[in-house]
Amino acid sequence: MPQVGILFDSQKLGPGFYGYTAFRILFTVAPSRELAGSTLYHGEIGDGPMRPYCIAIEAESAALVGRIRHIFASSMARGLMPAEERFVDELALQEEVLAMAARITSAGEMVDCHSRWLQEAWQRGQGYGSVAASEPARAATRPSAEVRLTPRIPDKAPLAVRISPAGRKAFALLLAFSTAGALVPWLGWGLAACAMVFVAGVVQGFAIRWRMWAEEGTLESGAVQETRRLLAAKAVGETSARLGGEAAQASPLLRRIHAISKAGDMAGACLLAGEHEQADQHALRADVHEIRMHAWGVAAAAACSLSAMAVFHGVRPMTLEMPRLTLAAIAGFVLLQWMASLLLLGGERMLGAIRREMGREWLPLLSPAIHGQKAHSGGIEKALSELAQEFQLVRGVLERGGDGELVETVKELRRTIDQLTPVLAGFREPFVLQAVPAPMARPKAMGATA
Repeated sequence: MPQVGILFDSQKLGPGFYGYTAFRILFTVAPSRELAGSTLYHGEIGDGPMRPYCIAIEAESAALVGRIRHIFASSMARGLMPAEERFVDELALQEEVLAMAARITSAGEMVDCHSRWLQEAWQRGQGYGSVAASEPARAATRPSAEVRLTPRIPDKAPLAVRISPAGRKAFALLLAFSTAGALVPWLGWGLAACAMVFVAGVVQGFAIRWRMWAEEGTLESGAVQETRRLLAAKAVGETSARLGGEAAQASPLLRRIHAISKAGDMAGACLLAGEHEQADQHALRADVHEIRMHAWGVAAAAACSLSAMAVFHGVRPMTLEMPRLTLAAIAGFVLLQWMASLLLLGGERMLGAIRREMGREWLPLLSPAIHGQKAHSGGIEKALSELAQEFQLVRGVLERGGDGELVETVKELRRTIDQLTPVLAGFREPFVLQAVPAPMARPKAMGATA
């Protein structure tokens, strides 16, 4: 989809939360009607210690992206890079990794935003209105285009995945009984019974294969691409939140990633991935055994029909009917066994591909993010807890008026602050804690649209 990146000079945005200031400028210069139907990404790009801050805008409409570029090209807002260095085109953005900030719906409302500071910037920016929109008269008369953005992670799972095993069996039995009832006057009740069991097995086999096709289609869907982008930006918390929906859980790959993202370490992550793999293997084998049970059911129906015919009609009618029932039993048994083997091969091949992708790409991608999340959250929480305890001690000492004890408490407080300082030093700016944790040695960023 069309994209444009707007660059800000972090030195001109002021100290502290320069991401908040940049989004304030964005929402002030471009009102909600101009951003409707777009997705916002943010982060630092380029190399060197003084990297520009980028806000990328992605939309389905090239006209919308061009209109936003035109608005910011004529803007004189403080913090924007010079006009000749202000924009990054779509090709250059493919080489960078930016974290998703939010989506703006076609009605001009912000959704999928998990940062309070960004929501506050949106509210404040919209309250001030546009400060540098060129040609206001023509913009007021321009008809607003209805842009509908297809979500990367849909709300509903495919129909083939939503069908429960009970519903699948009920539909198969309905068709089987209907087929048997239609064949009884033409072939007799013996062959009709064999056809009933055979049709039930075939219908369930096709339903299972339909579900497997739907699951295979999710392995390279837009949801997987969005997950890869979030994990590349080390947004593990946002990834876990977005993969908890019905559509993401319909994919066997995304189910594993969702479970792993909640693990505290890589040992637990590998254990969870193994449990999910075993569960999928058991479900696949159960489906295959069910089809094979129908194969044996066709042979059993033929044998029972011959036995009943010998008891109620005599040996001669049974002998006349035996060739047809034997052929029907062999054909139905072979075809259903062949279908079961094909389902097993397809399922094992899909599970093998998922396991290979997990080992080759997703586990290495999740490993630094999980370790970084654990180290950052654990260290900060522990240090802040100790700091709060020390302040409580200071308050108690001041209330009692003990000078000597106050000196010792202040020393302990100072020691705790010294321990907290290197933990917080691992982050370049506080506002990126929720989206883009920045390690001490920052590698070259990879692509926002990869």
